Amino acid sequence: MDKFLTYLGGVLGGYALIETPVADTILSSLDPVLDLLGVLSMIVFSGAFVVHGVRTMWMNK
Repeated sequence: MDKFLTYLGGVLGGYALIETPVADTILSSLDPVLDLLGVLSMIVFSGAFVVHGVRTMWMNK
């Protein structure tokens, strides 16, 4: 259960990075970087989520 919450937090954190409104702030120049980090975070943690789920299914048989 501990890894489940870690991976879920990583996916939600990536989504938050993508959806962060930075227009009209000092961070507006970082918008493409935040989007890239968010997408990469979601891909990595979603992949780990799937791998962990498949490994759990195989170990419980």
